[in-house]
Amino acid sequence: METEKYPALMRLMHWLMAITILGLIGSGWFMASLDPEVATYKYDIYFWHKSFGVLAMLLIVARIAIRLSSKHPGITESLPSFDKALAKLAHLSLYLLMIAVPVSGMLMSEFGGKPIPFFGLLTLPEVIENNKEMAGTLHSIHIFIPYVLLGIIALHVLGVLKHRFMDSPEHDSLKKML
Repeated sequence: METEKYPALMRLMHWLMAITILGLIGSGWFMASLDPEVATYKYDIYFWHKSFGVLAMLLIVARIAIRLSSKHPGITESLPSFDKALAKLAHLSLYLLMIAVPVSGMLMSEFGGKPIPFFGLLTLPEVIENNKEMAGTLHSIHIFIPYVLLGIIALHVLGVLKHRFMDSPEHDSLKKML
């Protein structure tokens, strides 16, 4: 049976992930732009960025588990086929990128021999041998894919706004997530 709104836990996870992801992208841009000669606190930001990155990874795993085990509204049947296909592609892309960004950062740190802290509670164990070349490749990937993720997020938001303000009321997907 289709429900009108997403369950409260799914809505909470959606908005928590949105805030976390946008915060991580913003902090990543900020810390990367700082000159270490001037900004002595630059590497303090890495601690928080990595900690929230681990949190994002844990949240996406929990989000997938919650999504798979919960009843939730499907895509509105009366939407045109093209819109349904775009929505499915956007959601799949979002989930893949929400996994790929923190995984690439964690692997980059692992191959670079850099610790991965989790809010001072623990440091993830080093399980991969140092490989500076692989760390460099993963660094390039980790810098690039957040732009792709941000682009997909922008398309997701534009799609939601289109359905909210330009389509018929039964296509309003925002009301399902508020």
